[in-house]
Amino acid sequence: MKLPVSIMFHDNETPLGFVSRLAAANGYPSLDAFLDCTETSALAISRGDAEAMALLEEWSGEEGGRFARFATRTLDGTLCFHLGDAVFSREFRRGKAHRFCIGCVRDDLRNGEGRIISRPYVRAWWETRAIQTCPIHGSRITEVACESGQDDFASYVRTNPRVFADNTGSKDDLRTRKLDLYLMGRIQGVKACDFLDGLEAYVVADLSKHFGRLLGRHWKGRLNHTGQGEFEVAERGFLAVKLGEESITERVSAIIQEMNPAASEVRAALDPIPRWLRRNREVPAFASLVELFQDVAERNMPLGEGDLCIIPTRRRYLHTVRSAGLEYGLMEDRVIEILRNAGIMLPSGLPNGRACFDAELARPILSAARETITISEAEAALGLNRQRLHEIMEAGLLRRVEDERDGQRVYTRIRKEDLGNFQSRLFERAQSRTDLESFMPVVQAAHRCNRQLWELVQMILDGQVNGIARADGTTVFSNLFVDWKELQSERRRSAKEDIGVDLLSIKEAAAILKTTQYKVYPLVTAELLPAVAKYNKSSHREQFFIEPEALEEFQRLHISIAGIASIYGTRADVVARRMELLGIEPSFEPGSRTGRYYRRSDLEKFTFDRVAA
Repeated sequence: MKLPVSIMFHDNETPLGFVSRLAAANGYPSLDAFLDCTETSALAISRGDAEAMALLEEWSGEEGGRFARFATRTLDGTLCFHLGDAVFSREFRRGKAHRFCIGCVRDDLRNGEGRIISRPYVRAWWETRAIQTCPIHGSRITEVACESGQDDFASYVRTNPRVFADNTGSKDDLRTRKLDLYLMGRIQGVKACDFLDGLEAYVVADLSKHFGRLLGRHWKGRLNHTGQGEFEVAERGFLAVKLGEESITERVSAIIQEMNPAASEVRAALDPIPRWLRRNREVPAFASLVELFQDVAERNMPLGEGDLCIIPTRRRYLHTVRSAGLEYGLMEDRVIEILRNAGIMLPSGLPNGRACFDAELARPILSAARETITISEAEAALGLNRQRLHEIMEAGLLRRVEDERDGQRVYTRIRKEDLGNFQSRLFERAQSRTDLESFMPVVQAAHRCNRQLWELVQMILDGQVNGIARADGTTVFSNLFVDWKELQSERRRSAKEDIGVDLLSIKEAAAILKTTQYKVYPLVTAELLPAVAKYNKSSHREQFFIEPEALEEFQRLHISIAGIASIYGTRADVVARRMELLGIEPSFEPGSRTGRYYRRSDLEKFTFDRVAA
């Protein structure tokens, strides 16, 4: 049945507040008195039960679809409640108290419609303690306990006129909190921040409060929003977290790096965030925050696997010198020396329990350090001096544990396993012999064939040398021998391949010209006999070589004085005097008659009488 007096339902009004006004407008002394005459209860109305909303539609004549919009409905299986489009936890329930903005009530009394007692209405955001300020007036929300537990706001306004009397001096000197505006928007279904919108509204309120406390502990004096109360703390936290996940990560990382906590202080460094999230780590609504802050903690603190921050640590990102020493069984000074020489850790002046470094970068180096030997020990095991051992390592034939970084000198250590493998490969094809007459120690052979030791070692490892022998079972270099003749042959063949198999050496060219090497060099220097300069790895220097075509062309155009003498069966000095008498100039004059060359075309002018000669 429709009640005699109708009132307007506001779009942001709660259903129980509307019934309280409706009862007052129709002359009932209280909400309870009115409900005693009905088939429903205040609880059913406040939580928006369908039967109660149908009665409300009948009493008011309004369309019933709007009444339940801001009912407070408890979620199944939890202690949280829905308010509009937002979800709040039980700590943010209004409880048995009236919450209101005095300025809003005054405005309703002055400007509302209908009977004055039915004008003030309950706004939806007054229903949660998460919102502390009025979005219109900027004043604090007033909270007063319900008299005798009676949740009847219209009766409270009627019986307490002094609370709402005009008093210009009682206004709060405040501005509306940004946090409250955001939460009010969440209640009404407004989306304003991608990161925060992915969290429940009560989680946002809690996060703002706890993050504000964290900032207050560490950055006091550097914040734009100061204050000691929870009101200001939550607002400060909200202004920080609304910037998003990346900003939160940066701020928390900066706090940790500035504090640089020891392993025993990691949880206290982020207090109160870890304690708050540990209490709620099984609640699905907190899962993304647990993951966010746990990840930041793991990446910026020396937490080991299984260490508890919010949840047990899954991966270690940072080590301290002390924790690394314990994990790898190394002395702390040894850890510092290895990592500084590897360029992973720089001098910081911090104690070993706080000096941190990248655990992943250091892992292979520190793991290997447990199974390594020094370069001095490697020298003794191989029977080599340090210079030659370094050359072998620089060639990549034997790995050091620490790689060079930006040209810096590193502390050299070698894995025992790598050294053993190197010795096995080096000696695996060596035959035990007692007769080593045609063999030469590998170090001496490298010197004799003008090679670096590592080059010869490389050839042995690559199987390019077949004649390998050993005198006994030791694996030192002094016990490794190579076939000298094979090595010489291989040396010449390899050098010939590198230079070019068709090119002639000066020695080979001299043999073809039937002269000596020292007589060929002047021809090359004078560019009468074209030659090319090439590096000879056998001699480790640049040498001249002659193309066969160039030599043939030279022989076609020129002939030596010895060649002419041979043709006429005489001596070179006789040919030289005859040429001078005939006025024939040599094509090449080295300074001595025996080294002269003449143009073959000039032989037509040459006449020789053997008898006269």
